[in-house]
Amino acid sequence: MVGDDHLHIDKDDQIVNWLIKSMKAAKEGAIKIYIKDQSAAQINLNDNLITVDLLEPEFFRTSEEIGLFDKLKTAKEFAQKLTDNGLTMSFLRKGKDAISLGKDAKPTLSRLITRSDDIQIDSLKEITNLKRDLKDD
Repeated sequence: MVGDDHLHIDKDDQIVNWLIKSMKAAKEGAIKIYIKDQSAAQINLNDNLITVDLLEPEFFRTSEEIGLFDKLKTAKEFAQKLTDNGLTMSFLRKGKDAISLGKDAKPTLSRLITRSDDIQIDSLKEITNLKRDLKDD
């Protein structure tokens, strides 16, 4: 739901609740996404850890203009949902850790930026590169 100038994840959002329950139900496996015969992303599931590796992040570009604080607020809400359900989701850029959300996130300095115990910045360099890769020129 869009509200408060960001993509708001309400506690009663049926779609997000269904997505979280589906993620929790999957115990093990891998999903590979190919675009134009290139491996664009790989999602690995192992118990309560979901790893999303954006191998070709350029394929996931968006032109939508959402401010940093709006994105951060949405990430905090989603990370809290993951924690509440005992899940952790890690995002990688071309095989390198960028950010982790959810139960096993161990924020240090990132807590000052995100004001959340559920978001861990694994690599500022990879997050910066990922942001650049995903931005539509």
